[in-house]
Amino acid sequence: MAKDGNDKPGEYQLHDYDVQRAFQMLNRNPDVPSEEKAGLEFAYLDVLARSFRGEDGHQIPNLERYIEEHPEMFVQAVVWAYKREDRGEDPPEFRITEGREHLAKRGYRLLEAIKRIPGQDKATEEEQRKKLAEWVAAVRKSCAELDRTAIADVCLGKLLSNAPAGKDGVWPNEVVRDVMEDLQSEDVSSGARTGLYNARGVHWRGEGGGQERELADKYRNWADALQFTHPFVSSSLLMSMVKTYEREAEQQDTEAGIRRRLRH
Repeated sequence: MAKDGNDKPGEYQLHDYDVQRAFQMLNRNPDVPSEEKAGLEFAYLDVLARSFRGEDGHQIPNLERYIEEHPEMFVQAVVWAYKREDRGEDPPEFRITEGREHLAKRGYRLLEAIKRIPGQDKATEEEQRKKLAEWVAAVRKSCAELDRTAIADVCLGKLLSNAPAGKDGVWPNEVVRDVMEDLQSEDVSSGARTGLYNARGVHWRGEGGGQERELADKYRNWADALQFTHPFVSSSLLMSMVKTYEREAEQQDTEAGIRRRLRH
């Protein structure tokens, strides 16, 4: 808006919808380098990471691909968002001298926005597994050196919760379940459980705990399918989800019974 002009305040401000549509067109433009697109997506992350009008507003494909090739950006987001476990000082290159609160919000927003599992575009399952394992190892090594081991694993678990089901219909897919089994990290499982639970989002509420029992049965079937090949994933992640939804089912049954008694 021109200074001292006759424009009304906010008249030409872009709405979230306009920004997201602009980025959809930008992403189709082959003349703009992908790294430049990634930088712009990061600059507008607050808008691009949220949905609008019931649609999927998740529009950071270039930024996600950049992070896939540069795991140090994931590490930087962890450093921004979370303090060291020993409350000590970071090395100079990671030290935040000003704008800590702003950077903390940016780091947290980025970690929450990333959905892409590194390596998923590789040609073979073995290549996908190798890429993901190497990427996870790089993140964990750097975060351990920066005394953020536990929270880094939680963040990695949240990311891995976005995995699709495998060719056998069992969740998580073969690559992610193999990597998680090799890690044997309770913090990764904790992050994955949080990601799965939050992904359910707002849902229609029926009478009693029927919905929760269906979810518990789904996770139990997956846990049973993996109990011999991936015992850690089966028990630490999938059976924990079963127990979560069984507890919720009982709670919903109790509340439904109370409501029925109050009506009569």
